[in-house]
Amino acid sequence: MHRNILFITTILFIALGPLKAQDTKWRDHFSYRNTEHIAESENYTITASEMGLMILNKLTKEINTYSRVNGLSDVSITAVNAFSNDRFIIGYANGNVDILSENNIINIPDFKLKQIQGTKQINHFHIVDNTVYCSTDYALLVINIEKYEVSDTYFLGYNAESLKIYQTTVIDNHIYAATERGLLKADLTDPLIVYDKAWIRISTSSNPHVAVNKHENEIVSTVKNYNSYVVFYGDESNWQNLKTTSNFKSLKVFGGQMVISYQSAIEIYNEVFTIIKRIENYSFDDNINAQDATYSSYEDVYFIADYNHGLVLLGKDADVNYIANGPYSNNCFDIHATRTGVYSTGGGINSIYNNLNRTIEYSYFDFEQWNNYRSETPASSTTSRDLLRICSNAINDSVAYMCTWGGGIYETKGIDHIVHFDETNSGLQDIYPDARKYVRVGGIASDSKGNIWMSNSSVNQGIVVKNNDQWLQFDYEAGNFLHSTGQFLMTHNDVLWIPVPMSFTAERQGIMVVDTKGSLDQSEHEYKSGMKPTGNDQRNKGQLQLWDENRNVITKLVLSMAEDKNGYIWLGTDKGVLVYYRPWAIFSEDYPIASRIKVPRNDGSNLADYLLEKENVSCIAVDGANRKWLGTENSGIYLVSEDGLKTYASFNMDNSPLPSNTITSVAVSPTTGEVFIGTAKGIVSYKGYATEGGDDYNDLYAYPNPVREDYNGDITITGLVQNSILKITNVSGKLVHETTSLGGKAYWDGKNLSGENVKTGVYLIYVSSPDGEKSSVTKLLIVR
Repeated sequence: MHRNILFITTILFIALGPLKAQDTKWRDHFSYRNTEHIAESENYTITASEMGLMILNKLTKEINTYSRVNGLSDVSITAVNAFSNDRFIIGYANGNVDILSENNIINIPDFKLKQIQGTKQINHFHIVDNTVYCSTDYALLVINIEKYEVSDTYFLGYNAESLKIYQTTVIDNHIYAATERGLLKADLTDPLIVYDKAWIRISTSSNPHVAVNKHENEIVSTVKNYNSYVVFYGDESNWQNLKTTSNFKSLKVFGGQMVISYQSAIEIYNEVFTIIKRIENYSFDDNINAQDATYSSYEDVYFIADYNHGLVLLGKDADVNYIANGPYSNNCFDIHATRTGVYSTGGGINSIYNNLNRTIEYSYFDFEQWNNYRSETPASSTTSRDLLRICSNAINDSVAYMCTWGGGIYETKGIDHIVHFDETNSGLQDIYPDARKYVRVGGIASDSKGNIWMSNSSVNQGIVVKNNDQWLQFDYEAGNFLHSTGQFLMTHNDVLWIPVPMSFTAERQGIMVVDTKGSLDQSEHEYKSGMKPTGNDQRNKGQLQLWDENRNVITKLVLSMAEDKNGYIWLGTDKGVLVYYRPWAIFSEDYPIASRIKVPRNDGSNLADYLLEKENVSCIAVDGANRKWLGTENSGIYLVSEDGLKTYASFNMDNSPLPSNTITSVAVSPTTGEVFIGTAKGIVSYKGYATEGGDDYNDLYAYPNPVREDYNGDITITGLVQNSILKITNVSGKLVHETTSLGGKAYWDGKNLSGENVKTGVYLIYVSSPDGEKSSVTKLLIVR
């Protein structure tokens, strides 16, 4: 088992924070383990992963992180460098540029906004005084870092066509560019430098040159020759080869030392190009995965951006790695929230349910920090792999179960108790009798008694139940030898809903619904599915498809499911949202209706559109107020009203800190109301207000209490029954405010019905359940 080597809680140190106004409703839960770029200033070392920055204060050894949530303008960082006064410049895959200083982050979006064909990725920054030479996939940009603008563009491609430029360096009055057509040189004083004719190739090869630097006034460059890289140095009249390698990553020069990263090793050269040190392992781990490295003359140490270990400091006495607290990786297939914490799985499958072959990995957030588990056994066709979906035990939600696409299931409590069940110790079967491991479980859910139901792909007896230490195998005709399922949904009355997503399952594609009758005796069960009854299974009560009111099939592709607080079943499909308002009629009607929600346009046309009809709705979560969070594959996430007719919020990359518009999963904490959103690039969370309502008012209270004169936020009333009615009065009985709770909480801004701040005094908060059968009162002191 591999657990955290070193996790430093993210702390905002004074010198670099906070940089600008932040939306405190959002926070990121990114992994900063996979670092790829590094830069150093006098007081800080910065490493960049795809999703953000991790900054080490070299004096205090404290870590701070930056992402879109707290200041950066984008995701997919591709270049960083440092310059005067502890400032850093950051480049992105889409051409965006940020400058991070002690006081703020300034965005330079000029190149990102430029309308061009092709990619705009920022590859490298070379800084000379106040000028930054910015290498991109398109051209060479010249950035004035005092005016925060792109002041010029050099077109190195023939006839001003685009040309990928990897790096540049300046020696005296000449600039050298490593490009995809060789190593080029130009005179900085040449008035025609903006055109290709001013640039001459000085390398003997026109193959792509991926790096260039200067070391003791010599040019050092790296050329890619098919599957190998050659590092060479000298000048155009005398080149000398230094090293041939198959896994070159970076070349940096600082303080008289040249550091070359080869992924599995790092080599350091002195002023006469003699190797003085080779690093192939760390004191804490034998495996090195260096993406970038630099020598620090300030500290006389080496800093490494390692893809597995975050920021590594190679010290004089010992090596230390720094990783800000977060999930193990940014792979997030599923998120599941319980009252004690939040789980995230890091496996994966492609669109036709083939393995991505990711090593078993999951993360658990206890609302204070993330803890991680990663198997020591690498993923392969003969090992357990691709951890997918999650459920918790309905009797004890501190126990969670996770299914894999190849290795059975795992039972866990946080990361402290992990039990693996596969074909050797459970009722699950392997598809193949040989050494290959294909114990594929696509969906998993708990019934009301704590029995764990799961699918077993492509085998007879395709539904399996774990009943404590007993394993039961069910052989529904429609569920046997079924290639794949989506996540199971077990309703409050133990009716099992199963998405069957793949088209090559033919008539079985769509959904399968099993009425378990609350029993583990399968002879008592009834089911319907896309498969017409053959007469071989008396439990098959008929065909079930997603019919509209005209008995037309709306779609067969169901991507997600959820049961709301009214018992309605919401389906996310490739045609938007469908709802079964009468799920109890599935077995009593020949053509039960899957309703589409018509949302009025309210534009005077009297027309309406079906809710998200053009979206693939990948996930659904119901919050404490019975509102629906609807994640999509391409357009971000939506918060809609209980009935779906109103959209309260729509979050995407353009209007929020979401790192991707591809939403893989969503879960709402029943305790805090925080909404955890899994995306194709990692996890963020949104401070929701709707928690689960209680059964009574035994835990009713308001906070803060007392409300001091310097407090400006909302007053929270918690411990409420769902949809409680609240009336707030002064001690004389005058009504000053009334509202309805969002699930188990309500909020008051401290103003009266006229919108004015209430006066100093004691206020009574009367609460009652919607039916009036339960009620209570609590007191609140306000000081103005």
